[in-house]
Amino acid sequence: MKALNKILTLLILFSTMLMVAQTKISSIQAKLFYNEKNDNFENEDFSGTFSDNVIDNDGIGLNNVIIGEGFGVKGNSHQTIVIIEITSNNQITRNQIIKVTATAGTRVLLQQTQTFNFLSDDAIKKHKLLFLLSDTGCEKIYLKAEILKNNKSISTMIKTIDFECAE
Repeated sequence: MKALNKILTLLILFSTMLMVAQTKISSIQAKLFYNEKNDNFENEDFSGTFSDNVIDNDGIGLNNVIIGEGFGVKGNSHQTIVIIEITSNNQITRNQIIKVTATAGTRVLLQQTQTFNFLSDDAIKKHKLLFLLSDTGCEKIYLKAEILKNNKSISTMIKTIDFECAE
């Protein structure tokens, strides 16, 4: 009985340690960067600003955004920012690595790693990282974000940006 209690205690301790060290990707957002004024908005110039999140957003249509024609689009866009939110709980961690890959068809638009740190000991910590995609707006983009530890993925999230163009 004592051996069983020791094993249970060790299992609880080990599972608690795993929970404490949990770092994960909690969300991926993408926002259009409006490169130039859209003639559909005569009195307003949205150039130099960002759209709302376009991933899984029924309020924005991503058809022909390069000429500013998508539903809910406020300007012509050829660039997209990707914002990755990472959460961790209850542990200061340093030199963690995130790898982001963005592809459109057979083209690799981005394959980049960034190092990030959680430096506070708040109960739940959030960290956001920014990535820039250029030449966007006509092809569906597949995004894959991974947190790597010892070259192994410990958290992965995959999203799509449903761009399309018609003639």
